[in-house]
Amino acid sequence: MARLSSNIVAFRIAIAAQEGADIDGILSASGAPPGLMRGEPPYVDLQTERNVWDAIVEATGRDDIGLVCGQRFPTQANGMLGYVMANAPTIRVAVEKCCTYQRVLGDSMGMVCERGPDTTRISIEQWSPWHDTLRYTVDTFMAAILSWTNANAPAPVCPLRVGFRYERPGDVSSYESIFAPAPVTFGADDSYQIYENSTLDQPVIGASQGVFAVFEDKVQRLLGDLELGDTWAFRVRQRILDALKGEAPSVERIASELAVSVRKLQQRLSDECTSYSNLLTDARRDLAEEYLKAGEVGNDEIAYLLGYSEVSVFSRSFKKWTGQTPSEFRAANT
Repeated sequence: MARLSSNIVAFRIAIAAQEGADIDGILSASGAPPGLMRGEPPYVDLQTERNVWDAIVEATGRDDIGLVCGQRFPTQANGMLGYVMANAPTIRVAVEKCCTYQRVLGDSMGMVCERGPDTTRISIEQWSPWHDTLRYTVDTFMAAILSWTNANAPAPVCPLRVGFRYERPGDVSSYESIFAPAPVTFGADDSYQIYENSTLDQPVIGASQGVFAVFEDKVQRLLGDLELGDTWAFRVRQRILDALKGEAPSVERIASELAVSVRKLQQRLSDECTSYSNLLTDARRDLAEEYLKAGEVGNDEIAYLLGYSEVSVFSRSFKKWTGQTPSEFRAANT
């Protein structure tokens, strides 16, 4: 069954709210899960995506709402994949990684990046049966490609040509404004954008090679885990990894995000022969090793990112896990 990250759908609803729509009204009209806005469940099916788009268009009265979502699409909405893109060495590599790992966000639609001698074609690939409502998803993809590249490239990025697979809508002014000066056509075989190669070979502003390597490894693991199945331990671990940015998330916080009681969450983890404490420790250890192998993050910063109040506490914990101090581990693995 085709699925899409609940965070992506929640983001679209949030944009609709910025346009004056009522969030509860959209959730009610679409029949979406009540915990959708906090990412529960982690994925929704394709029918829910269609229903939400219908409700959003009805609530906002905007037929170009997909373009609006794409223009305002934040990197963090892509989760760990967003960190990979933000730290890729070039805009091209960022787009290629998005193509490669798109399935961690959903498997109804993806992208293909094809480089020719002088130009590169980025196209939207349909992985599930087409439905007219999905034109808004296409619009989001198309606008997000351009807005993200312009936000992260040193020089302005402009496509040479743009095409959409569906028939020309009644009002195309938003399309012409966003993609200008490129000509925009409708009724094409697929939805695409064409760029000069040099445009996409620009570096990503502020990218870190070490952070790129760390998060690409995490995304690869996530993709593998998704293929194995979605367990409570997996879901809790991913929440912990996302939250380990200066504090150690409490079990109460993670339980709330998963819309279950602490007691129920602890029981589910026990049924899978693990515990919240074990998952937190494993996540901290794995992240610490990845940061140390990357070689670009100091021990003080690693301790902070993993939620330790003092670097000495982190150092003692790391030696307990591995038998080595952070400095010894770094020296042996970089």
